[in-house]
Amino acid sequence: MLVVAEKGSVARSIKAAIRPPPRALALSGHFLGLNFSEEYKIWTKVNPKRLFQAPIRWVVKDKKRYWNLIKALKEEEATLVIATDNDPEGELIAYEVLNLAENILGDFSYKRMRFNSTTYSELRQGWLNLEDELNWGWVWKALFRHKFDLITGAAYTRLLTLSAQKTRKDIKLVSWGSCQTPTLWFVFQRDMTIKNFKPEKYYVVEAILNVEGVRVKVTSNVIKEKHEASGLYEKANKAPFAVVEEFNLAEEVQLRPLPTDTDIMLQELTKLLPVSGVRIMRVAESLYADGYISYPRTQTNMWIKIDHKSILNMMVKTHLSNYVRTGAFRPRNGKKNDGAHPPIHPTKPHLAEGLKGKIWDYLARRYLANVVAEDAIFKRWSLRVDLNGAILNGTNRYLVQAGFYQVLPFFKPSKLQEIPEVVPGTKLQVEKIDLMEKETLPPPHLLESNLLRMMERYHIGTDATRQLYPTLIVKRGYAVRRGKYFEVSDFGEELINLLKNVDARLVTPETRAHVEEVMGEVERKEKTVDDALQESLKTYKQLYLKLQSELSFENGFSV
Repeated sequence: MLVVAEKGSVARSIKAAIRPPPRALALSGHFLGLNFSEEYKIWTKVNPKRLFQAPIRWVVKDKKRYWNLIKALKEEEATLVIATDNDPEGELIAYEVLNLAENILGDFSYKRMRFNSTTYSELRQGWLNLEDELNWGWVWKALFRHKFDLITGAAYTRLLTLSAQKTRKDIKLVSWGSCQTPTLWFVFQRDMTIKNFKPEKYYVVEAILNVEGVRVKVTSNVIKEKHEASGLYEKANKAPFAVVEEFNLAEEVQLRPLPTDTDIMLQELTKLLPVSGVRIMRVAESLYADGYISYPRTQTNMWIKIDHKSILNMMVKTHLSNYVRTGAFRPRNGKKNDGAHPPIHPTKPHLAEGLKGKIWDYLARRYLANVVAEDAIFKRWSLRVDLNGAILNGTNRYLVQAGFYQVLPFFKPSKLQEIPEVVPGTKLQVEKIDLMEKETLPPPHLLESNLLRMMERYHIGTDATRQLYPTLIVKRGYAVRRGKYFEVSDFGEELINLLKNVDARLVTPETRAHVEEVMGEVERKEKTVDDALQESLKTYKQLYLKLQSELSFENGFSV
């Protein structure tokens, strides 16, 4: 058998796991790609509008691996085993392999090997359960995505670039993409909110009380008029003590985290680490290829057919062994299942050193927090007091049972406070009382984790691609990073203003979200690729024509 894997490390793992070892050839992602036929590639000769009907064909992207695969196919009279990643993009690469094999060999037989980690046991299991067919729903979904993104991205980018270059010689590229642009829109919206924010003054009366030796802050409601606030302060300042009117204590349960999917991993790690989502995903894929974690591109947050006992026995050999309980575990499940991969989990011990170690450590801790840890339990207290007719309130909470925060401390709440229970009528000493003048504050600029969460909410991109766009809008010059925060650049603001003034659908996320819905219909085989493509392109062509009219851009092309 000739095995074709997507990565070199996966090919080596397959050879090491299977006896007798098969011949294994590694690709590096897509070795074929889609592009327009030659006459449509010359920007200055082809009206970008024509790209909506232009013929699309397969082209060779990676000549070295293309010819290596042809050589191997000609040399081997054997069954072809396709062992690319088990997701829509991996399935499209498998489709590329099949197309090439058919052109070279004519009649041939093939099998599809599936696995969610590169541990030897899972690879052997995949080898024993080879499938006869590709997942054609995944193939057509990925093919639709590639065709749609090529056509719309090329048409709009050429229109914007060529139009801008008529008056501005310094412009080299004005890039547009149906995922990239809504990502920039999120940054633009937040920045405009901050820019247009008008602070408002308000006042509060604050007091520090002594509650059996514990200093507790209580405050009034927000007061907008200074004279009203001054009157309340004068009244409270004359009080010899504060009288407890009400004290409540209630239990709050913080459920342990759900199993880790790609979106959660990227959202949390971009908060914890000073690196981009792109780099985090690259390291996670490396950990997967080397057998340390399961496949890191997954939308599943429920456990199906997972041997937790085996994973926990492995975890006993790690630096997290103190948190492992192999005899009793009860994982908490979510509701998402992509039908392809389980949640991300550790599969082999890794030393917690460097970026790889930190990411493995986070994933391992989150796995233990979900599978063996307990929920965290807080007690929330609320205190209401009377100072000579002035009513002030205070509230906070404290941990009663740390639960999963013991193994996963990264987002453990801070500034907690425990106070003694008091009963109504209790007199409390007033240590300090102030009248505070404050101003409302604008929201902060967006973190990458904020952007990723917004993209997930509006279905912009997939779990496998979302992390690309925050980095891309910076690379294009549309946004800048200041520390961990994103801000729109002058160039980005100019682009968004141009597009939204033509039609808000050119920048808002709902337009792309509809395309993602159509993509799901293709995956379920409710629509063909061609029908779905025509439906989705119809909206974007209408918007294109509105933009073209606004830019007064039409003539001067030979095609």
